[in-house]
Amino acid sequence: MKKYLLSLFLLVSIAASAQKTLNDYKYVIVPLKYEFFKEENKYRLNTITKFNLTKMGFEPFYENENLPSEANDRCNRLFVNVESDGSFLATKLTVVFRDCDNKVVYTSEPGKSKSKEYKISYPEALNNAFENLYSFGYAYNGTIASSKPITNEPKKSEAPVSSAQIDETKDYLFAQPIINGFQLIDKTPKIVYKIYKTSQPDYFTVQGDGIVGALLKKNGEWILEYYKDDKPVSEKLLIKF
Repeated sequence: MKKYLLSLFLLVSIAASAQKTLNDYKYVIVPLKYEFFKEENKYRLNTITKFNLTKMGFEPFYENENLPSEANDRCNRLFVNVESDGSFLATKLTVVFRDCDNKVVYTSEPGKSKSKEYKISYPEALNNAFENLYSFGYAYNGTIASSKPITNEPKKSEAPVSSAQIDETKDYLFAQPIINGFQLIDKTPKIVYKIYKTSQPDYFTVQGDGIVGALLKKNGEWILEYYKDDKPVSEKLLIKF
């Protein structure tokens, strides 16, 4: 019984220590690409990472973005990475947080997907990994992790494709690949629409939110068109693919 209580105490202590360490950080740096891909923002994994970190309560930045003065100290930041450990049967991704000394601060439970479509399985596995992280209960505790000397790091010139900086005051929808199209999710996140490909690259059919309509690109903007009470309705949607 004593051994059981001691083991339980150690486990609780370790978990509390890990949570305290993670909660010491406010800023997280997101890379432009992950090591298991050659392309930047492949399958929108880097965009999905930043979106989920924002939802958790962090203030994430791509590695080429300008940082707040408080985050100029490299050791006031966490560095996030996604690691792949899949097989031919499933895609498995893990989210790993490291400090400025490259020491692991926290590792998520693996997120898995059995879809055979990579454009579906990778985003699904990553979102599932973040679902595990939500239960962690991150809350920044207001401390500063370190006071090591400030280092000036060179900035890269290009951001990930289709991942421009997001104005948090606007109602963006985020496109996640599904078979023959995309699902558009809001910041909740909740699936608002499902859009399906046609023979035209800038034209989709739309289902969801009680409507059936069309999504088309006009003058660089995405326009949703449908009928309501037998009257045509046209709405502009802000979409991040």
